[in-house]
This record gives sequence, C-alpha cells and structure tokens, in this order.
Amino acid sequence: MARGIAGLVGVWLWMGTAATAQDASTPPPYGEELQPHVVGTPGTTMVGAGGYLDRVYSSERVLPLNYTIQIDIGRFVTRHLVVRAGLSGSGSAGGDDAEDRPTGLGAPALHGAGGLFYYLTPQAMWSLYGGAQYWTQLTQRAASDKGAVVGMLGLEGAVSRRLGLFVEGGYGIGLTGPDESTNRILARAGLRLKF
Repeated sequence: MARGIAGLVGVWLWMGTAATAQDASTPPPYGEELQPHVVGTPGTTMVGAGGYLDRVYSSERVLPLNYTIQIDIGRFVTRHLVVRAGLSGSGSAGGDDAEDRPTGLGAPALHGAGGLFYYLTPQAMWSLYGGAQYWTQLTQRAASDKGAVVGMLGLEGAVSRRLGLFVEGGYGIGLTGPDESTNRILARAGLRLKF
C-alpha cells in the first residue's frame, strides 16, 4: 500500500513538472492590453500633433477662417533624453482684409522649433519632463527677429502602448537685440504616436 501511494505521488509530481516545463516553453500571450504602457525607451520615436479651427461670422463683413496646428517629431536618444523638432503656428484664410494681415512678432505665422528634453521617469506610465528649445518664426517674420530660447516643462502619459497624451508650457526670451525686449509664453496639449 505504501509503495502504491509513493508511486502515485511520484507520477503526480512528474506530471506537474512536465506541465510546468511545457508552460515555460510556450510564451504567454502578449497583446495590446498586456504590454507595458510606458512613455518611452531608448530608440522610441514619437510623432505628435494637435490643432484647431476657428471662424467668427459677422453681419457686416466677411471674416477669415483661423487655424492653429502643431506637429513634432521626437526620439529618445538615451533612456532619459529626447531630441525633438517641430512646426507650429496659426494663420488665416479668406476674409475681406486678406491683403492687410500683420507681419512681425505676434502675427499669425508658422514657427519652427528644436531642442533637447529630459524625461524624469520615461519607463513609467506618466513622466514629467523639461528642456530647452530654440524657437523661430518662419513666415510673416520681421527682419530684426532672431528667434527665442524657450524653457519648457511638461507632463506626458501613456494612454496605450502606442499612444501618449501630453500637456506642456514654456517661457522664453527673445533674441531680437538691445532695441526691443521680447518674451514668449507657450501652452499646448495634444497626442503623440510612438513607433
């Protein structure tokens, strides 16, 4: 009887070991819901976008359609550092005074920016980040405008494995020269797609 019980225990242990070995050889399912949702890892490229349209109607005149867009591309070059470049700006189309739109600082225009950002916890679902970028006006630019250096702070979160949500703001100092002192304040939010 003792031999029979010992034999049954031995067979039971052998079956458990064989089942465990078989489970270890087949990888677990790794779908979208099981993959870690992190802001970024080295080599991750992110493409961000945002914008809106605005139109006011008047009984006296035809007003333009106003638009604002932003697009940026960033890449984690190390675990914490991201190099990012992008375009953002606003403009108007149509309207009665289409030929008399302003130029220079503060005018609706296309802007280019590039800089370096440091993410505090990029391998987590949410990460604070900060950095600096050079910001320049590409259209409707005054001859004396030399751009601005802007310090940025932001928060980015991983909504899914591929999609992130960001909110950021910044304050910059214009490089116009001794004749005019200018500052720039930025605030924006949008989505970033990870590759």
